[in-house]
Amino acid sequence: MQRKARQMATKSARWILRGGGAGVVMAVAAVAWLPAAAAKETLSLEQARVSFRIAEAPAAALSVGDAQKILEKAPKNRAAVTIVGRIAAREGEDPFLDGSASFVMMDLPDDDHSSKKGHDADNCPFCKRRKAKAALAAVQFVDDDGAVVAIDARKLFGLRGGEKVVVRGQGYFNPKLPFPIVQLNAEGI
Repeated sequence: MQRKARQMATKSARWILRGGGAGVVMAVAAVAWLPAAAAKETLSLEQARVSFRIAEAPAAALSVGDAQKILEKAPKNRAAVTIVGRIAAREGEDPFLDGSASFVMMDLPDDDHSSKKGHDADNCPFCKRRKAKAALAAVQFVDDDGAVVAIDARKLFGLRGGEKVVVRGQGYFNPKLPFPIVQLNAEGI
């Protein structure tokens, strides 16, 4: 287990050395989650998929930014939260962590600007500016022992970058980190 944790820390350090937003986001999240970083391969794909699926999307989901505000005021900056957002990372970075049930998500746009037919958010200057300032959440799915599930989130849930998701779990926000990010140990999607 310690070897797996060291490997994850090394992988995180490589991301930092490569530079960039999501690499730093996931590296910060990985360091914060290091005690549970040794991913387990005990759950089968189908068992994990069924155990994390939420039957219906909760009506009271928060934006990533609103969840951050609530967590800042919560005792020990921790609370159960349900967050809605888009799977995405900073410009040019992959929001997924290979081989791990983890991803980065950010706030959804406040308006329907990006939902117009033919809109290309990747080439829209307004969307790029908004994305650079959006609140972020590092989401990881953990087993009963608190270890990150060692199944790629894309494979586990059939996810793609840019998708809207609702996740529920135990949130944490450390205002002292140099990179503000909500950390979520997800219990359901």
